[in-house]
Amino acid sequence: MAVAYGLAVGGLIVLEALARRPGSALPTAGECLAWAMGHPAGRVLVVLAWWWAGWHFLAR
Repeated sequence: MAVAYGLAVGGLIVLEALARRPGSALPTAGECLAWAMGHPAGRVLVVLAWWWAGWHFLAR
């Protein structure tokens, strides 16, 4: 299970690095989050995602 989480985090780091290259068409994580926070439903989903992450990883 730890290997799967490691691969997921590694993949996100690679995507972020690719998005930060000059001239890249990929949005960064911050741009994606800003876009989601621009919509009421996106705000709810962001709060629910933070709640889920906190419940599963920080409340133990």
